[in-house]
Amino acid sequence: MDLDMVNEEWFAGLVSAAEIDIAEVVDVLNRLVDAERGAEADSGAQLLFQQLADADKVGPALDVLAWLAGTRKWGGNAKETVEKLLSKDRNALKMIAPAGFGGKISTAECFRRLNHLRALKVGMLCYNATWGFGIIEHIDYFYQQLEVDFERKGEHEMAFSYAAEALDVLNDEHILAIKHNQPAELERMIKEDPAEVVRSALRSYGPMPVARLQTTLTPSILPEAGWKKLWEGARRELKNDASVEIPKKRSENIIIHKTAMAYDADWFGRIAEVRDIEGLFDRFKEILEKKIDFSSDAAQEALANRLAFIIKGAPSARPEWKAEGFIYARLLDIEPAGLESEKLIRDLIGKHLVTTLDRLPSRQLQTLLTILIENNKEAVIAMLSYVIPVVSHPVLNEIMSALITNGAEEDVQSIMASAVARRKASAPMLLWCQRSTPFIEKWKLISKGDLAFRIQEVLEANASGAMLRAQNQLRERFQQEEWLHDVMGAMTVQQRRDFLRRTNEGQGWDALDRKSVIAKILRKFPELQDIILPSKNAAAQKKEMPFTSKRSYIARQKHLEKIVTVEIPENSKEIEVARSHGDLRENAEFKYAKERQGLLMAQGAQLADDLEKIKPSDFADASTDQVGMGTGVELAYANGTSETYYILGAWDQDEELFIISSETRLAKALLERTVGETVEIPTGECEIKAVLPLSEEVMSWINEEII
Repeated sequence: MDLDMVNEEWFAGLVSAAEIDIAEVVDVLNRLVDAERGAEADSGAQLLFQQLADADKVGPALDVLAWLAGTRKWGGNAKETVEKLLSKDRNALKMIAPAGFGGKISTAECFRRLNHLRALKVGMLCYNATWGFGIIEHIDYFYQQLEVDFERKGEHEMAFSYAAEALDVLNDEHILAIKHNQPAELERMIKEDPAEVVRSALRSYGPMPVARLQTTLTPSILPEAGWKKLWEGARRELKNDASVEIPKKRSENIIIHKTAMAYDADWFGRIAEVRDIEGLFDRFKEILEKKIDFSSDAAQEALANRLAFIIKGAPSARPEWKAEGFIYARLLDIEPAGLESEKLIRDLIGKHLVTTLDRLPSRQLQTLLTILIENNKEAVIAMLSYVIPVVSHPVLNEIMSALITNGAEEDVQSIMASAVARRKASAPMLLWCQRSTPFIEKWKLISKGDLAFRIQEVLEANASGAMLRAQNQLRERFQQEEWLHDVMGAMTVQQRRDFLRRTNEGQGWDALDRKSVIAKILRKFPELQDIILPSKNAAAQKKEMPFTSKRSYIARQKHLEKIVTVEIPENSKEIEVARSHGDLRENAEFKYAKERQGLLMAQGAQLADDLEKIKPSDFADASTDQVGMGTGVELAYANGTSETYYILGAWDQDEELFIISSETRLAKALLERTVGETVEIPTGECEIKAVLPLSEEVMSWINEEII
């Protein structure tokens, strides 16, 4: 609308129109104010309001009055003016006070509430955060209340004042309206188009994180058991939907835009301003996944600039970011601007290779290793001979594949042969051998039987983190009867006896796994039965191991892994630096570094010992017949107050969620008690009011991934 055409006649002419676009009118009024024509806007709005009121066009008149009273410094009394305007509608008059007029609510909010109440009609579908989906059954203007049939409550009377604030009207596209009006269509969407279910939820409720999306959709739209399948299917499809933003962090909102995002010069211009390295990786990933065209000079320049920013600006504590910069440069086929790439890659090979390989996703390792090998094959192979024995199996897989693909098979053979011959092969190395039979046979590295004995040895070693995961995968191999019979068939009679004896007596098994493996062996070789017959002086069974949550167990594993892979190596460097300073008798730095070494060694040993003695659990199958690990307990006190605690394992505690360890005095006083019992706890006497399953928040806490 051209503001030069807006005058008194323009406002007067609006009244005679069949329909008034009130949004356009308000826009014109605001633009007049911005153009420093506020006096004209005020007088025009007052003229228009009076003419609309005289013509009994109540709805548009209220909207114009809302602009005057809520946006401008209007001198009139809003409540009295509204009462006069609605004087012919007794029902509408009953809504003025509940809307907040004359109270402490802002004028603009009063008009919003009034319009909301006036729009309510019998039969409308609605939603309340507490009671969920509902249908308006009756409107009682005399008592100023609605009767709503809510899904979670049944027929419920709701005051106008509360409805104005907390009752939402649902349009036909709202997901709850679809469920009510088109249940078959919703079922089809859940099965065939999960992405549209998520889009519908976002359009209905607005942006939200994944956790809230789950609680919004379950169980009202689909059962809890169906959530994982729906989200996995939706996520795959939504990654290619330019109108939906799925954040990297689960705590951030998923956002749906009205139109697809435009990947134009402005978008790439915004990338050029980004200084958040992880945010840049998300953009690079988006470009590749959605096959966004970045062939323009502006896009190429922006990407080359940001790649250089990452490679030069990555902090020394995050060498994997520098490596990832080179990876994306290769994937995008863009040369980072103004870098001495060869020197930077040599530094990456020499200083940070172990850390970088461990921290990068496995899918990126092939690309990185190819870049490094192309730069300096000899240096990479020399460094990898030290790296291979300490990396996880997924990383080792990628290393071996990259070396063999890039013509270094002989070097791989030499590294593996040396480790196996010196009995230094790690659990991941043995797992690779076990899964790479063609190479093992081609290189004549080790026989089937000897490999099985080496696996037995490595299963008895204390391990955590990646080494423990590889151990568990090797242990699972023993449960495959065909493989077990095959390797034992390749042994001599004495070797089979030694193998079963070590399985029966070794420390690498828990009781159930040991029995299972022995049973499989004896089915094929029953003549070995005498080895496992119990002696008269058999030792008593070991005491059952205590439990802790998976979250706490993994946290201690990661702590141990950090001590072993980061803190102890750093401390060793500190000792060497301090030693170079001369006289050790008066060298305080050397003394401190040695003391710290002793402390780290003790901490590591204690953590490893603790991890051997305690088992992880998700407490999913805990019984609520009595108080126990994996249950909640509601306590009632004589003064009428109550408290609820959740008892988990030995290492678990969270004050905000009321999680307590099973080793606390409170937990020990409550364990094995039942509902109705009176218990003396550290703070006094209480009654056990209820034994509860773990809440969703506690289960989420247990299963939350620790970074």
